[in-house]
Amino acid sequence: MAAAGLIGMVAFFPATTGAVGGAHTAASQGGYDAPTRTLEGVFKIALFERAGRDDGCYPPSKRIAALIRKKKGLKASIVPGFGSVNRTGVVYVIKRGASCDRLILALRANGKTYVLDSVRGPVYVKGGAKKPTDVSTLRRLRGITLATREFRLSKVDDVERMEVRCPGGKFPLGGAMINTTQQEADGAGVYPHSYERLGVQRGWHVSAVFVDPSPGSSITHRATIQVLCARGVGQAIGPRRTVFLRPGQTKSVTARCPGNTKLLAGGFQRTDFRTPGGDFITESQAAGPRAWRVTGHAFGAFGGELTAMAYCVHHKGPVFTEVSASNPVPLGQSATATTPTCPDGRRLTSGGFSMNGSQNALFDGSSLNADGTWSATGFGYFGAAPSITAYGYCVRA
Repeated sequence: MAAAGLIGMVAFFPATTGAVGGAHTAASQGGYDAPTRTLEGVFKIALFERAGRDDGCYPPSKRIAALIRKKKGLKASIVPGFGSVNRTGVVYVIKRGASCDRLILALRANGKTYVLDSVRGPVYVKGGAKKPTDVSTLRRLRGITLATREFRLSKVDDVERMEVRCPGGKFPLGGAMINTTQQEADGAGVYPHSYERLGVQRGWHVSAVFVDPSPGSSITHRATIQVLCARGVGQAIGPRRTVFLRPGQTKSVTARCPGNTKLLAGGFQRTDFRTPGGDFITESQAAGPRAWRVTGHAFGAFGGELTAMAYCVHHKGPVFTEVSASNPVPLGQSATATTPTCPDGRRLTSGGFSMNGSQNALFDGSSLNADGTWSATGFGYFGAAPSITAYGYCVRA
C-alpha cells in the first residue's frame, strides 16, 4: 500500500518522558526544545511512511533523506555513525544500528548532538549521561497535589499535544485524560494516542485525536488532563519497548524495570488511529511489580507502532498494591469502571485499564477521582465489549 494515500495520518512522537532507555544509557534530556521539535517533525514523516508500507519497515535511508529535503526543506545527509555528525543545520540519518524496526536520526545544535533513536524513545543529548544511581529512591510522599488543564478539539483527525505540569517543583506520580464532553452516538469524540509521564518537565502528557465518523456533524469536544504530583518521588527510569502492527493484527509488548528498580507507574505511546484506520490501545496495565504491558489492535487501511513505557524507582519491595473493577461496554455507548478505594494506609497514585481481549471498544480516557478511586472508560465503537477493567495502583501514604 502506498503511503501517499495516508495524508495526515501520522502518529505524534513525544520526547519528554523522564529518562531514555534503561538504567545504563549514555544520554540525558533537555526537554521539548527547538532541536527536539525538528527531529520529531522528521520522525513523524518516517512513521507516516512506515504505516503505509507493506513490509512494515522504516523506509530506506535514501528515501528518508529525500523526504527530509522535500517535506521539511532541511539539509539531510546519510552517514555511517555519529563521528560524521559535525555540521549544524543538517539532519543526519545514521546507518550503523539501523534496521527494519529501528531508525536513528541526529542533529547538531547549540554545540551538542541531539539524537532520536526509535527504540530508545525520547530525543536525547549524546554524551550527557547520568549515573544509574541518579534514579530516585521512592520516599514518603508529601504535599500530594492534583493539577488539571482543559483543552478543546474540533478539527477531525487532528492530533493535539496536551500536557499539564506539576506545581512547586513536585514530581508526577500518575495522570489521566477525562473526556469532559461525552462521546456522541456515532463515536465522535476524543481518544488518546499516548499516556505518559513528563520527567524533565515534571507533568503528564497525552496526545489525543478527534475522531468523527460523520464529519461536520460534531460539536467542539473538551478534554481535561490530570496529573497527581508530590514530593518524595524524584526522577524515574523510563524503559520502553516498541512493536509494529499491520492492519488486522493484535500485539502486546512489555517494558521491564532494570536492575533492582521497581515499577511506580506506566504508560503507552505512538498509537496512530484516525477515523479511516490505524492502531489503537486496548490494554495498558502493570504486569507485576516490575513491568508494564500494553496491547493494541490495528484496523482499516494502515498500521502503526505501539510503545510500552515503565516508570521505575529504587524501592525495597513492590511499590504498590492493586485495586480493580469491571463493567460491560455496550455498542454505541460509553461505559466506565471505577475501582474501590485503596486499603487503609495507602493512596491511589496512578492507574491502568484493559478491554480483556476485546478489540470492539476504544479507550476514551480515565480519571483520578476525588474520593481516591480510579476510573477507566471505553466506547463500544466497533461493537459491544464484554468488559473494561480499571486498575488502580495504591502506594503507601
